[in-house]
Amino acid sequence: MTPPRLFWVWLLVAGTQGVNDGDMRLADGGATNQGRVEIFYRGQWGTVCDNLWDLTDASVVCRALGFENATQALGRAAFGQGSGPIMLDEVQCTGTEASLADCKSLGWLKSNCRHERDAGVVCTNETRSTHTLDLSRELSEALGQIFDSQRGCDLSISVNVQGEDALGFCGHTVILTANLEAQALWKEPGSNVTMSVDAECVPMVRDLLR
Repeated sequence: MTPPRLFWVWLLVAGTQGVNDGDMRLADGGATNQGRVEIFYRGQWGTVCDNLWDLTDASVVCRALGFENATQALGRAAFGQGSGPIMLDEVQCTGTEASLADCKSLGWLKSNCRHERDAGVVCTNETRSTHTLDLSRELSEALGQIFDSQRGCDLSISVNVQGEDALGFCGHTVILTANLEAQALWKEPGSNVTMSVDAECVPMVRDLLR
């Protein structure tokens, strides 16, 4: 006798009780420390695409599941293809997050991946000496000091303003190299950059280049 539909609904609900959005598990790994990464969202489990998948992302999963670190970040459905939706794509963690849900990504259910790109991990309880060195703030401040000092300029920046005389800035190649928005203005290597802006944008030009 086939169980009634209500039974299957109850079974599904019972199987997800106590599970929260962002909870993770490993599937089809043959051992508790490895498997395909699955993450829970809105009542169902789904997988993670392997775009940009690396050890930092994998370690977030492993630590959330009680392990010390990840030894492998695997892609191409190394533990078989999952089912259900692909929950996350282009995950980029810093390593301190409690879940992949807290990492930068395209967002929930935004992916063009297929399940042959499901991500997997191998976790370990062995500790390794790792240290993430983040100098982003110090670098930004140092670059700002280089710009403000106006010394050793290797880049001439001309700002054309509608209805006004052009403005000239002393710049530095290193500033544009480290500033993605400003770098877009630098079409090809050289010693000159020309910008055309509206008059009301002039006060913001210096901050953009800095």
